[in-house]
Amino acid sequence: MSGAGLGQRRVGRVFLVGAGPGDAGLLTLSGRRALAQADAVVLDHLAPARLLRYAPPHAQVYDVGKEAGHHRVPQREIEALLIRLARAGMTVVRLKGGDPFVLGRGAEEAQALEAAGVPWQVVPGVTSAVAVPAYAGIPVTWRGRATGFTVVTGHSCEVSSGVDWDALARTGGTLIILMGMSALSGIVERLLVAGRAPETPAAAIRWGTRADQRTVRARLAELPDAVRRAGLTNPAVVVIGEAAEGPALDWFVRLPLFGRRVAVIGETEDAAIAAAEALEAEGAEAVALSLEWDARPLTDEAAAWVADAAGITAGSGPSDAGEPVVWWFRTALGVRAVWQALDAAGLDARALARVRLVAQGRAAADALARCGMRPDVVVGDPGLRVGTCADEGEAMLASLGGEARAIWMEAFDACPQPPFGRAGRERESEGAGAPGTGIRRTPLWRADAAALRLRFERMAEGRGVDLVWAMTPAATAVGREAASTWMDAKTVPVWVGDAPPWGADGIPGDMAEVSGYRSQPVGVRHASPERVERAPRLDVAVEAVR
Repeated sequence: MSGAGLGQRRVGRVFLVGAGPGDAGLLTLSGRRALAQADAVVLDHLAPARLLRYAPPHAQVYDVGKEAGHHRVPQREIEALLIRLARAGMTVVRLKGGDPFVLGRGAEEAQALEAAGVPWQVVPGVTSAVAVPAYAGIPVTWRGRATGFTVVTGHSCEVSSGVDWDALARTGGTLIILMGMSALSGIVERLLVAGRAPETPAAAIRWGTRADQRTVRARLAELPDAVRRAGLTNPAVVVIGEAAEGPALDWFVRLPLFGRRVAVIGETEDAAIAAAEALEAEGAEAVALSLEWDARPLTDEAAAWVADAAGITAGSGPSDAGEPVVWWFRTALGVRAVWQALDAAGLDARALARVRLVAQGRAAADALARCGMRPDVVVGDPGLRVGTCADEGEAMLASLGGEARAIWMEAFDACPQPPFGRAGRERESEGAGAPGTGIRRTPLWRADAAALRLRFERMAEGRGVDLVWAMTPAATAVGREAASTWMDAKTVPVWVGDAPPWGADGIPGDMAEVSGYRSQPVGVRHASPERVERAPRLDVAVEAVR
């Protein structure tokens, strides 16, 4: 695309991205890169909305999903929307289920973009025609059984549909039918009349590669009745042929966390996505939410930390020059806010020679490490571990030997403050006096719980979750406020800390207090305490339920 001339509006670009059939791990690297630069995302009904976690927080999202018999937005309006957004200078991702050019409307959209002179490119996706049978344990080709496969649309069994069902009945190999559930009885009848054997193995897989995947296997003549009894409807993939029969290869449903849906709330985008991907690797369906997307740093409060440490406030004179100052961080977001204030003041790490760093919890310690700083002290968190923070906090105060002029402690709502004994209380009482003395508790960021709730509702696609995993106490505090609306009256437990210990049935056990962690359950809908594997790490927990 040529660069825009002076005074000309830059024309954007449209990516027609195949999202795969549902498992977030089937999104290609090219598709993820396209989402990462998106200014707008135009979603299909079959594209998993959980993939929005890879898009920037500012990206506009348009839901134009179409279902059989119900087109929320007509196709021509979708094409006009893509053109309008691109002409406004945006990078647009048209996120489509499966592959854009396999029995979708991707070709029409590409043609419309080409005619309008809008730059575009296609990012092929993993088609449901192959992936969904694979997740049900059905290879579409199999030596000695099927040397090829044919993919057709099943919207109609009529001659006017353009599908020659008589010819397909005589063709060898595996027949794969997409979007054929409403016409399944007519399709099977046409195939049988044309000579396909009634005893031919067949299967129907609904919502393949997702947590609610269901598979029905039957002989061809019996498939419509079997599907009707099971209540299977679109979206589904029908597989007909010898490959649909054989040893049980349904590996996906045997994964430890298959069928479980988890909302993961982390402070940072990287932490939330990494946790979600770890769960998905074991069969769960995860919605990743990051406080980072909807948190606003409190610049004045953070600037006060920096100014005091640099000795440039009115309360810091030459006599304070050699006295240390303590920065006590409780969240990764707090670290980010103060480092942004440090940069805004034109300062760098050299200004922190008198600062002693305390990290409360792993998230804060990791955030400091990313800034190239090693905390002097790492203490436990009262929201996670019982009976350690007070002891470690007192030890930290004692280690300073009373030399610290001020202790700046990060505070945030709805989360327990670090407890102290007598020494700590005395320092706090000093903090009520002149600036620069004692313990001073100040918030460094504020999250928008309403925005987090809306983000969850969009990515959860109207379906519930079995567990909310809040990775830190800060994530719990904000997540609970948001969860009070999107959980409604459902009974959903909340787990705080490292990876939850999963019960033998794939549901977290009694989480009142397991392996030293405190949970904040909303009701009880899980296994009994006797079934809990006491393993706070995901790899250990998964091994326990295999």
